[in-house]
Amino acid sequence: MIYFYVVIISSQTAERAFEMKRFISIFMILAILVMIPCEVAVAADTAVDSTESATDTGLVLLPEKTIQTTEIRTRKKVDGLRMYVDEENPLFMIRNCPIWGGPQTGEAFASYAIKTYYALPEDIRNFAVIYIDEGTTDMTPARQLEFWDELLTVTDAANVPIVCQSECFCTNKTRDPFTQEELSAVFKEHPSLIGFVQVELSTNGVTDEKLAYDEVTEDNGVNNNILARLKSCIKACAENGGLFIWQDMEYIYRKKLNYVNHILKDRELYDLLKSNTENIIIMDKHNGHGRHFASQANILGCWLDDVCGNWGVNLENFLWYEEGFIEYDDVGVKPNEPDPITTVKYPPALFGIDMIADMVAGATVYAIEGTFSRGGLYHFVDGEVVLTPTFYDVLYPFYQLALNGAVPDKEQVKEKIKVAYKMTSPTSYALSGNDAHILQGLYCDTFSFIEEKIDITPYFDCTKDWVPSTGRYYLMPILPIYSDPEEVLPNSYILNDFKYFLNLLFINPIKTRFFNKHYEETYKGDGVLFDINDYIYIFNSNENKTIDSEQSVSYTLPKSKKDIKATFVAHTYAVVKETEEKIEIDLCNLRLDTDAVCAGLENEDQFMRAYAAGGKMSDPKNFRTSVIELSGFETQPATIIGTGSNGAKGRAVWHEDTKTLTLTVISNGDVKITVE
Repeated sequence: MIYFYVVIISSQTAERAFEMKRFISIFMILAILVMIPCEVAVAADTAVDSTESATDTGLVLLPEKTIQTTEIRTRKKVDGLRMYVDEENPLFMIRNCPIWGGPQTGEAFASYAIKTYYALPEDIRNFAVIYIDEGTTDMTPARQLEFWDELLTVTDAANVPIVCQSECFCTNKTRDPFTQEELSAVFKEHPSLIGFVQVELSTNGVTDEKLAYDEVTEDNGVNNNILARLKSCIKACAENGGLFIWQDMEYIYRKKLNYVNHILKDRELYDLLKSNTENIIIMDKHNGHGRHFASQANILGCWLDDVCGNWGVNLENFLWYEEGFIEYDDVGVKPNEPDPITTVKYPPALFGIDMIADMVAGATVYAIEGTFSRGGLYHFVDGEVVLTPTFYDVLYPFYQLALNGAVPDKEQVKEKIKVAYKMTSPTSYALSGNDAHILQGLYCDTFSFIEEKIDITPYFDCTKDWVPSTGRYYLMPILPIYSDPEEVLPNSYILNDFKYFLNLLFINPIKTRFFNKHYEETYKGDGVLFDINDYIYIFNSNENKTIDSEQSVSYTLPKSKKDIKATFVAHTYAVVKETEEKIEIDLCNLRLDTDAVCAGLENEDQFMRAYAAGGKMSDPKNFRTSVIELSGFETQPATIIGTGSNGAKGRAVWHEDTKTLTLTVISNGDVKITVE
């Protein structure tokens, strides 16, 4: 394997840097002539602008990273379950790679499923299922059952695990429900069926009767039709050892309430879920119009209360469209008003940041969807599924982290949680609002009374805010109404509606002091950092702001006691793993060249074919500078090993006077660095 080795040489003045560059040039020529391994001496300690050339700055091209699989593992099997999921056995839900305009038969989609499954790297295949969401909105129940039978007959023979979507937005308004017996029969006929998925029920069970086209109850508008469909599907899954997967989010114009826990006011549903917890997965669907932190908090609370055995995250670039974004650094328009093609502007690196925000709190199930081949994940090229850098640079490293033990278990998560909220009513003031009022000013922006009550600019009744602004307060769960908080979180401070007002937590400065009392400051800076289960996650919290977006984080690494300072611009994150001997850093900031496709100069197929072939990543404005400073060394590190994707460049500078190593990277993709 080829590595890029750097011997760090100190430089204090521009004149010495110039002389050193001449020395480097001579040395490299000699090294090449005698065919010896090349040790590149680089020196410079001035700030780097991404427009500068490598010649001017002393940066050198990093060797291309290689794709490496981890140890091939077998998923744990548990009697009575078709697939067991926990933090050591995560679940990767991969939607079928689509061929738009192709045959719509079950057999055709089965062939796509098989090709998609075997396109995955071998180390994650045993932990993956192919997610079939076709037909939910355009087939009758009878045709859907026929379609599943056609598809699953083929995947049974190929031994490819499948989950099928049975309900989604508005299906309760457009078709009759499946009976428990019908769903159970599909399980009994097809061993490759692992479970059923229901998504975006929050778009159906609404509180504003003007937005509902079928009957709603007086109980704040929860649609009993939705409850019945949930219960019959859960029972069918449980009696056949299948997984019931519920993906949901919130729409703030749907009364700004806590949808998941709102439905769980139904005691029968709550008890049914808890009695079948190992079969149940609830996922934080990264979509909707705001209330992203409330949605996450409600689902986390369900997992802690064993309403679900696992929770997860569904990444999607539809969020760009739902939140009304068009261009970077533009507040955008109303929800769902942009041309859907602008979803391609959702940076792949932002998927990684979104995943971190849930993984650090025990999320074990991961899915992705969206426009442009499910969020740019893959594309059919000459009849085969080709995975893109969105997969290899962003998703795959996280999947490997999950397989290697990065996901904390429930007890580790509970230990991190110092404050939780016990719900008494899903419509209480503390938990309602553009985002839950208890969370505003901590994890996300604060919204004025006028902004929440009147549809005005700049937010258009939408938060445009979903990346946490701090890691100090970890995640604050909202526990279900029927939970016992002292049993679930005996060592946490449990807030409720009464304590919220008693402690004056509706006043942001008081709320901040309250949370600061319970969560000590562990890092400095305006970026975001989480440290859990021997992994450190650092990221920039900007969603679409790219101008003046720089944020930094300073932290003392717990094992080596070295200090790290990371300075990142928007859409940049790093995962740090340390031992006493070395520090490993995986840095990613991938964005795509989208101007032509958004201007209508090319179509989706042309764009995705180019991207799958390694294109659409060369726009100079997407190559941004990341700086990581490491201090606390006794002597300069012996070696630095760096590799990167997409023409990444790097530089290392040793400052003898401060015993500090400065790593500067200009990249648009994934870079891996090891300091020994």
